[in-house]
Amino acid sequence: MAYSNMLDGENVWRSVMTEKLTRREALKMTALAAAGTGAALLLPGCSESMEDGIDREIDRDIYRDTARDTIKAKDIISEKKGFAGVKPNVVVICCDDMGYGDLGCYGSKAIKTPNIDKLAREGVRFTDFYSCNALCSPSRAGLLTGRYPHRTGVTFPIWPKDDNPLRSASRVFGTMMAKLGALDLPFGESLNDGLPLSEITIAEALKLAGYKTGAIGKWHLGDFTKQPEYHPFKHGFDFFTGFNGSNDDWPSAFWRNDKEITADIQLDQEKYTGLFTEEAVEFINENKKEPFFLYLAHKDPHQPCIPSKRFRNSSKGGRHGDVIQEVDWSVGEVMKALKENGLDNRTLVIFTSDNGPWFNGSPGGNRGRKGQSYEGGFNVPMIARYPGKIPAGSVCREPSMNIDFFPTFLGLAGLNLPKDRIIDGKNIFGLMSGREKKSPHEALFFFHENDLEGVRAGDWKYLRYMNHYVHPIVIDNPKRTFSGLVTKKAQIYTGKDSSGKEKTIPVMGSWPMLYNLKTDKGENYNVIDTYPETGEKMLQIMTDWEKKFYKNPRGWK
Repeated sequence: MAYSNMLDGENVWRSVMTEKLTRREALKMTALAAAGTGAALLLPGCSESMEDGIDREIDRDIYRDTARDTIKAKDIISEKKGFAGVKPNVVVICCDDMGYGDLGCYGSKAIKTPNIDKLAREGVRFTDFYSCNALCSPSRAGLLTGRYPHRTGVTFPIWPKDDNPLRSASRVFGTMMAKLGALDLPFGESLNDGLPLSEITIAEALKLAGYKTGAIGKWHLGDFTKQPEYHPFKHGFDFFTGFNGSNDDWPSAFWRNDKEITADIQLDQEKYTGLFTEEAVEFINENKKEPFFLYLAHKDPHQPCIPSKRFRNSSKGGRHGDVIQEVDWSVGEVMKALKENGLDNRTLVIFTSDNGPWFNGSPGGNRGRKGQSYEGGFNVPMIARYPGKIPAGSVCREPSMNIDFFPTFLGLAGLNLPKDRIIDGKNIFGLMSGREKKSPHEALFFFHENDLEGVRAGDWKYLRYMNHYVHPIVIDNPKRTFSGLVTKKAQIYTGKDSSGKEKTIPVMGSWPMLYNLKTDKGENYNVIDTYPETGEKMLQIMTDWEKKFYKNPRGWK
């Protein structure tokens, strides 16, 4: 097939996955992949840098720690002595690729979200909340474990483990070319095939406090159709219904508990938001007499955005807006079920997204989109409602992240954190309730695939470099060989400055980037030259973290 014709990111997957592989095409693919490998080896900028003395190579075998796979949550998590608090039900509604500006309560004029807006009026709305990654699988791994993706090995969206030779070859080729800068498509590879059994999830922990646990919707933490160790049942969930992977994967299977119902959903997707909502309501009805944790991970508004007939053309935001309005309906149904069962005042309800918007959707004035370390990729909506505990109509402007859910929920359930591992998240119930006014984080880190790209500390945001996951991007990553070389050579402003010193300024700008998010939330003005000392301090925060991390990537104590 002609890779020069792969210009439409939304349609590329369909072309890759439906085209038959001829013998000649297979040979061509192999030759191209070999050429890419040779270029990667011969040209600079493709291997991990050690110019700062940090060896960033990670042995993938550390994520296959069979000795720790058998450790039980009860052996490392204890109950808090004297805990007499009420254990709330916890419902986490996580959307897929929803932008910061896609909701009415976050400024959308094109999409109506009355139920989600009501949730915000009755709880707290966070303005500076982040996913721990700007991509699906890593963000979900962090949400469920309270740990940065590098610790779990889930560093990129997990590919299906199928045997289609064209798909397999295209991923190898695409990953090589994307890293070289010769292909503008989102290819990459996770350090691990799924969430390791050695990780402890929110579900596993809360079961120790007597919670029933259910996962509904998109899993995307390992293709358990082929690798059963990644099934939600292996990670503390009592009930599951949903997809093993992403709804744009071919194949993507639909399961209920341990039974595969549909081997490949393809584009027959309009029924699933309604189905997931029905399952969520049923889970609430069946578990109303005991505390429960419900993780409802909607597939929308991830591409291809296929709403049910009822919501088709219902918004002014195209199909993207239509499916969000259907998700809003779903939120209303979940809240109604809680109220009808007398649980709405005893339940902490969280609404958020796994990352920013992809090709469609609004980042809400933020720069960048899904897959990028700009605010548009990481800054997501987050609303928390818990009547009597969280003041209605409140707003929190302090930075926090979805890795904070793990310690927050455990704290509410009267549990201590695991004693054998680093938990990167912090308990933010103080921020939710308004009792605390400052973020418990000194710094928050921004990863893409296997790289640490940026950091936020206070109002400052520092980006060391940027990947090339999705348009638009104005400056290529200097680590990518072809584009990096071109960028370095694309010098247009050269000459002597006022002091007589010879100076060259790249036409495309230069890394690193430093932004003050208090005065420049849109990351429009790089002030690294104005505040060089601040930039040095931010870089030092990153390198100090990396030095500790690479000595003990899994964070075992």
